[in-house]
Amino acid sequence: MVHSYLFIDLIIIIVAAFFGAIAVRLLRLPTILGYLGVGILVGPHGLGLVREVESVETLAEFGVILLLFAVGVELSLSDLRKVGNRTVAAGALQIGAMMAVGFGVGRLLGWSGGQTVVLGFVLALSSTMVVLKTLSDRGELQMVHGRILTGFMLLQDLAFVPMIAVIPALSGDGGLDLAGLGIGLGQAFAVLGLILLLGGRVVPWLLTRVANIGSRETFVLAVVTIAFAAAAATNAVGLSAALGAFAAGLVISESDWIGHQALQQIMPLRDIFAALFFASLGAATDPAFVLDNLPIVLLLAAVAIVVKGVVTVGAVKAAGYLPNTALRTGFGNTQIGEFGFILAATAATAGAVGADFLPLVAAATVITMAATPGFFVLGARLTMALAGRDRRLRPYLPGASGAERASERLPRYHDHVLLAGYGRVGSLVAETLAERAIPLIAIDEDPAAVRRAVEAGHHALLGDAANDSVLRAAGIDRARVLIIAAPDPVATVVTAQHAVRLHPRLPVIARVGWGEAADRMRKIGVQDHVWPEMEAGVEMISRALRHYDDHSVETEAGRREARERLATQDTEEGG
Repeated sequence: MVHSYLFIDLIIIIVAAFFGAIAVRLLRLPTILGYLGVGILVGPHGLGLVREVESVETLAEFGVILLLFAVGVELSLSDLRKVGNRTVAAGALQIGAMMAVGFGVGRLLGWSGGQTVVLGFVLALSSTMVVLKTLSDRGELQMVHGRILTGFMLLQDLAFVPMIAVIPALSGDGGLDLAGLGIGLGQAFAVLGLILLLGGRVVPWLLTRVANIGSRETFVLAVVTIAFAAAAATNAVGLSAALGAFAAGLVISESDWIGHQALQQIMPLRDIFAALFFASLGAATDPAFVLDNLPIVLLLAAVAIVVKGVVTVGAVKAAGYLPNTALRTGFGNTQIGEFGFILAATAATAGAVGADFLPLVAAATVITMAATPGFFVLGARLTMALAGRDRRLRPYLPGASGAERASERLPRYHDHVLLAGYGRVGSLVAETLAERAIPLIAIDEDPAAVRRAVEAGHHALLGDAANDSVLRAAGIDRARVLIIAAPDPVATVVTAQHAVRLHPRLPVIARVGWGEAADRMRKIGVQDHVWPEMEAGVEMISRALRHYDDHSVETEAGRREARERLATQDTEEGG
């Protein structure tokens, strides 16, 4: 009967997870919240439909192993070099500061030394899944704060490795054991080094040979075998099984096509077991206990939202970024992540924390994850408000004072091009203009972009082009044309508004992200705009027409028709 109960419980949890995932996606919330919610609903503290929670949790541990393995495959050590020293420094400062804050909060609550350390770990990590998904949905991955947040998530994923490695050393009765922590870290790095050394040579060779067999089933079994073999290796020496799986994924990630193929094959299996894991944790959560301890839950959520947000703003500002960039980064880094959740669950299993710790962290995680999309919106609106008309705010506007000082070093150009945004598109524009000896001044809020512009021989200004002081410092009253090449659609509109107000007769060429944005630009008075996605579609249509029609006039007519059709479709969808 036990086995039949387990079978029924698994069916109930998987079906409930399916409906929970649909519900939260309709609400535009992270999927993990749906899994946790339905787990609470069908668990013994809810409707009581699931009986063998402990057995389900045991099976769900496979989900953690596969989840960490997939994260390791997605994560590439070479990506760390692309983050940049400023972001690495800011991210390390944020992690260290939040670990210290978590330790202090734990002491304030009277918790044991080991439990306070775990709390610091939990609060230091954010949700890679939620942050990157929200950035992608909002089209902000390539914006400055989006790139900084991506770097932060990468650093936090790497920091997870030593954190989970020392969990077993925190489970002693004597409280916090610094010697045990050192031994745990030493064991972790020794085992990881062995896995990376041997795996770096053996695993890619093995998977390449298996892939050449041409059997998808054999390849999937090989990938799963490697993941669980590494997990068993770390578990055998008293470390977390998930740590070994993460290391195995990291090894595979260094083999480009093998890594992509492994990730593609393992994803469906990972998603099923991850849903099972989070739903089973929800089933083990007692809502009555959470309500009884609501002040502590709200305290943990407030620390994750407010304190981590403030720490992030300070760290990013200290790294040399503009206030508006620091503010938007801070609003995006305000949650407890899935890795923090896994750390709490691992610590609870190892006996490093009390029985009350996991449900408290789970409740705080749900609150902060659910609030994340709203904080992204709030951060964008607040930074736009700071770039508004209130004179009392001007000394604090992004790049205002810096732009005024930098203007003294800029040449007093006439008939020059103002280039707002020195990213991939902006740098290409600048290079082409420079080849034709056309003077330009680039404006960007990313210090690294400004440095690249200067190294390329261009004059550049660190600041926000949506700021009157910055535009004046760049000589907008003497410019021939303004090109807005930044990827931020909101900042593009605001920049155009300020430019038209300061210099009504200045021609403006703006990059827009959708047809509705083009309509907004027309209302401002900007008629010349470029929609990259539409231009790509038009170019594809044009090249296809060449295979059927050799007459350039008719091909050009087809381009015009396609451009009008695409613009109409996007406007209708946007409306």
